[in-house]
Amino acid sequence: MDMEKNVILVTGGSGLVGKGIQMVISSDMREDEEWIFLTSKDANLLNKEETFAVFDKYKPTHVIHLAAIVGGLYAHIGANCEFFRKNMQMNDNILEASHKTNVKKLVSCLSTCIFPNKTSYPIDENMVHNGPPHPSNFGFSYAKRMMDVLSTAYNEEHG
Repeated sequence: MDMEKNVILVTGGSGLVGKGIQMVISSDMREDEEWIFLTSKDANLLNKEETFAVFDKYKPTHVIHLAAIVGGLYAHIGANCEFFRKNMQMNDNILEASHKTNVKKLVSCLSTCIFPNKTSYPIDENMVHNGPPHPSNFGFSYAKRMMDVLSTAYNEEHG
């Protein structure tokens, strides 16, 4: 019997979460799955053409979007505009490519820094938009929040 293979593309494959996923699936490989762990050396996801070329090459059925432009606290201070713009650009490229190539499922990873600076604990995903993030990295934080917003909009408009 010929099984249709699920191709799972993981952006940010060399990061902390990407490496964690690699470790888990290495002990539970399935015949009907092919995992692609993309790193920044494989493609510049800020570039729409390179992003679409990756999707054309691997033809993913599923995407786990972990990639982001990050830099730590001191890198963010004074560069919030750049962190916002670049992360929004990357997220938009991934969502558009996923939509245009009929990816069945897209999962994206946010970050704890997206939560409001002043909040109550414990926190959960319903609290993400309840106030502004910490001012030191608001560009990155808002870009990650907008991934949630854009994903919701794609889902509502295109299913």
